[in-house]
Amino acid sequence: MSEEYSSRSLLDALFRHAGDPILVFDRELVCRFVNEAACRYAATTVENTLGYHASAIFDPSRYDASVGNALFKALGGEETHYQIWRTTRGMGECCFDVRIESVADEGGQIIGAIFNARDITAQKQAEERARLAMMMFEHTTEGLMVLGADMRIKLVNPAFSSLLGFDAAEALHNQPELFVSSGANLHNPYPDIWHALEYNNSWQGEVTYRRRDGRLVPTWQTMVRVRDAQGEVEHYLAILTDLTERQRFEQQLERLVYYDVLTGLPNRALLADRIAQAMSRAELRAGQMALLFLDLDRFKAINDTLGHSQGDQLLRAVAGRLKQAAEGEMTISRYGSDQFVILLPKIGNPDQAAAQARRLLDSLEPTHSMGAHTLSVTASLGISVYPDDGEDREVLIQHAETAMQAAKKAGRNTFRFYTQDMNQRSAEFLLLENHLRLGLQKQEFVLHYQPQIDIRTRAVIGMEALVRWQHPELGLVPPNRFIPAAEETGLIVPLGAWAMQEACRQNKAWQDAGLLFAPVAVNVSARQFSEDLEQVTAAALQGADLAAQWLELEVTESTLMEDVNEAIVMLGTLKRMGVKLAVDDFGTGYSSLSYLKRFPIDKLKVDRSFVIDILDDPDDAAIAGAVISLAKNLRLKVIAEGVETSAQLDFLSGLGCDEMQGYLVAKPLPAEQVADFLARWSAKQL
Repeated sequence: MSEEYSSRSLLDALFRHAGDPILVFDRELVCRFVNEAACRYAATTVENTLGYHASAIFDPSRYDASVGNALFKALGGEETHYQIWRTTRGMGECCFDVRIESVADEGGQIIGAIFNARDITAQKQAEERARLAMMMFEHTTEGLMVLGADMRIKLVNPAFSSLLGFDAAEALHNQPELFVSSGANLHNPYPDIWHALEYNNSWQGEVTYRRRDGRLVPTWQTMVRVRDAQGEVEHYLAILTDLTERQRFEQQLERLVYYDVLTGLPNRALLADRIAQAMSRAELRAGQMALLFLDLDRFKAINDTLGHSQGDQLLRAVAGRLKQAAEGEMTISRYGSDQFVILLPKIGNPDQAAAQARRLLDSLEPTHSMGAHTLSVTASLGISVYPDDGEDREVLIQHAETAMQAAKKAGRNTFRFYTQDMNQRSAEFLLLENHLRLGLQKQEFVLHYQPQIDIRTRAVIGMEALVRWQHPELGLVPPNRFIPAAEETGLIVPLGAWAMQEACRQNKAWQDAGLLFAPVAVNVSARQFSEDLEQVTAAALQGADLAAQWLELEVTESTLMEDVNEAIVMLGTLKRMGVKLAVDDFGTGYSSLSYLKRFPIDKLKVDRSFVIDILDDPDDAAIAGAVISLAKNLRLKVIAEGVETSAQLDFLSGLGCDEMQGYLVAKPLPAEQVADFLARWSAKQL
């Protein structure tokens, strides 16, 4: 009996202190039990509830329709379950999960009904917040990504799919980097993002994605790190805002501010900015830049005769021609009515400005079709060079315009430098360029060959092919006079191709005659190195039926360092063909040794400038020794050029140099003298 009493007491205590309202009614629906939670929610007391009929306890306006009916059903054995929102006294709006069911005695007879209301307000509020959050997630115009702690996508919204063209199934379980655009000019920011989020809770920045259709989509992205209750990373949330329209607007605004409406060329404002930048860079590197002031000849007569509409059409056509003739980082701007100013931000010497001036003027020579009219247009052009002709933008433009006026006085359709000295040099350069073109056409160039000797065995281990120009009037023109002009004009490309073909042909002829079985070295210019060198080399070998091992290509150190990655690729391609590779003028280009070991080369050449005074200048001796030591460590052959005395040879031999060439052995020889040299060298008569 005491045990039963104890159980009932515990049960009574449990119900009395339960957090949810509980009321028990007898068959007459008189309240026989009420707990503290029910009194608290109803703002009443136990005394004002026990012994009262249900109709007096619940809201009379809703009693018959809800609670009363449910209580009667419970007395008949039927359970009622529903959810309802109610305003409670002192607790505001609450939601209850109501369950009304019968109470039976030990014999199974229904003796009353129990009313149990569970407060589910917090659950309902959480569900509502989740519903609103999902509604916002589904309908916001920003693309959203939810990522797990493993940085893989767990959820994306429709705006994400609309923005990038990938549906949710394609995005899930992937890392967001998969959708980031990559390329030479595009940076994948995600490594930086993850690094930043290790120390910060959020990151913001611009990220460019690539849509399914290939179009680039610039976005402003906010990335947020979300932690769980234990402080561990649980999720990452990414918000993507499409910047396409904003960038388009900014570009349109920029075009209005910085570009000429008629021609689409940069206007004075943009030109001024670029000149300022070019002058700063030129000052830092102690270099030069040039301004070209171009004015159309007799444009006013065209305007007056054909009208301004036709004049505008002609200006657009001229702008198009100039843009097509532009090279590199040139800026072509419309400066005035029929005036254009061209910025060359970096020139090695004024001759480069002259070559560009002639190219621009030549681009205007083909006639222009203007409706029923066909027009021939020429221009006059003036050149000023920074810093020689001025260190101020306005001064440089003024001097270029002055030079342009001198070009008009000289007969138009030509150009002039601001100074007379430069004009003289320009005239000489143009004359030399014309002679070069004719020389190529008339096959005035020949190759001379300088023997290369193994220092230890004194055997002939190669020949270097050197271009010579046998001019019918000027005689034998030295390379230092015509090679720079050939480089500037681009004629070095066909000249270099010819030299390689001729060297291969001559080497094959020597082999067929049994005279020489050694590689012939051919110099490769910077222009050649970047223009189909692989195809030119293959054609030369195939044309001469010469095995690739008998051709050695010499590339200057400075050429390789212009674009190291491109150089590595090109050298690798040539190496796989089987040709030998040497770095010429080594020690003059300040190359990084970390790059040198990546070049698949066979030989280093010590520049003659270090050999000439190697006995008298400790610095030259130190450099030569360092180059030889470096080559040994990299398992490369090393050859010294410009060796003229036995003392120089002995010194180089003591340093461990492998090979040499120079006047001590022989000057560069015409091909027909090589057989005699080989015979005399073999007989030790030299």
